[in-house]
Amino acid sequence: MKIIFSRKGFDKRNGGVASPIFPDDRICSLPIPISDPAGWDPRYREIKFAETNLGMLVTDLTGRRAKRYTGNSHGHIDPDLRTEALVRRKGWLPAYGPGDRAQTHLANNGVGVGDVFLFFGWFRRVEEVGGHWRFIRGEPDIHLLWGWLQVDTVFHDIANWGKLPLWAYSHSHVYEDDDWRAVEDEYRDTLYVARKRLHLSGLRLNLAGGGVFKKCHPMLQLTEPGKSRTVWRVRAWMYPFPNKPPLSYHDDRSRWRKDGKGCLLRTVDIGQEFVLDADYYPRAYQWLAELFTAAA
Repeated sequence: MKIIFSRKGFDKRNGGVASPIFPDDRICSLPIPISDPAGWDPRYREIKFAETNLGMLVTDLTGRRAKRYTGNSHGHIDPDLRTEALVRRKGWLPAYGPGDRAQTHLANNGVGVGDVFLFFGWFRRVEEVGGHWRFIRGEPDIHLLWGWLQVDTVFHDIANWGKLPLWAYSHSHVYEDDDWRAVEDEYRDTLYVARKRLHLSGLRLNLAGGGVFKKCHPMLQLTEPGKSRTVWRVRAWMYPFPNKPPLSYHDDRSRWRKDGKGCLLRTVDIGQEFVLDADYYPRAYQWLAELFTAAA
């Protein structure tokens, strides 16, 4: 089985600010803005997140930046993991459509059915003052796991009508690639669809095959406290000994440092998908079960 740490949501280039951790510890990954929306890219004010208006939220959090987003700006919901975010067609399942370069990397690493995506992003705590949201001064920027998807089906060549279930045609990635172009690379247009139920060794909970973590939890935080968000605290078993393939993009051993608490990893700036082959790291299965038991 492969575990894929997949960077998604607002970042420095797309959105320019962190996604929020609310005072009650709920977390909300903000879908990246898109300037040339496809027909199924909704406006932020149309995306539901409990009682919170995402249109007002992105307006407040990006209000002091040169490039401000509002409720009328469009968000690109991919991965699409929350059934309540939009009105759904019958049979909807969580799904993710990577871009060209990301999919090439996933294909080269053999990612497929049964593998687990763990989506992470840039987060920071917020507070509500006078009816508006703002980042709390002095709160750290962190990388946080916020969602998951265990692969059940992989669709290639998604621009070819008739291959997908009807509900999938409302997915942003599918719509933007639906232009009848000849597909020279079979991996260029790909959609990963989740299992109905999560199936992991040692996990006794009955969880959906794709979804989001509702609240912030220590096991979800990747960033080492007191460090920049790209310095991760990981378990000691993840250290890449010479006979094991490392987390992809991280084969430079100087990025890894073992200590008494586990292992520190200085992550790379490039890359959206970091793939770990769990078959070389048996303790990864136990860690996944512990993660979902504690935080899902």
